[in-house]
Amino acid sequence: MLTKGEWRVNMQGGRIIVTGIALLTALALLASGPVALADEAPTGDNQGQPTASDREQIELALAQGDFKAADRHGLMISLYQGKWFMPKREKVRRCIVKRESGANYRAVSAGGRYRGAYQMNRRLAVGASWMMQGEVRKELGAEAVKIVKALRKKPTQQWNRYWQDRAFWTIWRGGKGKSHWRGGAHGCLQRR
Repeated sequence: MLTKGEWRVNMQGGRIIVTGIALLTALALLASGPVALADEAPTGDNQGQPTASDREQIELALAQGDFKAADRHGLMISLYQGKWFMPKREKVRRCIVKRESGANYRAVSAGGRYRGAYQMNRRLAVGASWMMQGEVRKELGAEAVKIVKALRKKPTQQWNRYWQDRAFWTIWRGGKGKSHWRGGAHGCLQRR
């Protein structure tokens, strides 16, 4: 386990793997390609920190399934980090994903009722899409709202990682929705 400020470099299959708290956050959002050209990079005190516009562009790309959003297997930091995201509860979210689906965003329960990484039933998933729609309109615009509406017609396990993570945090709502994961959250809620 890495502590804040630590990082590690590994060689795996000829690839260099760099891990660390801040680096993992940036890589989860940016690893698959640059968002801004070098001349558009922030300057001054914000150097190295994405601007609000950069974050919106990244989030829209994730909503469209670009970058890491298309990868639907394994644990990584939540791709949604908006209004409802709680960094201090990220370990709880990861624990729930592991317990519910083995970190498989394509998982379907044996009876077919619960789907996706968070094993949501259809009613909960569609309800989450309605809850997300207004915020998505404000944050990302009409194009992203079309995506949210299309989610209602898709089984949850077909939603990309970004939308499943966003649905989780929207339902979680600062802890008010944690009862939706009573079984899968067993042993997870004490994690900080």
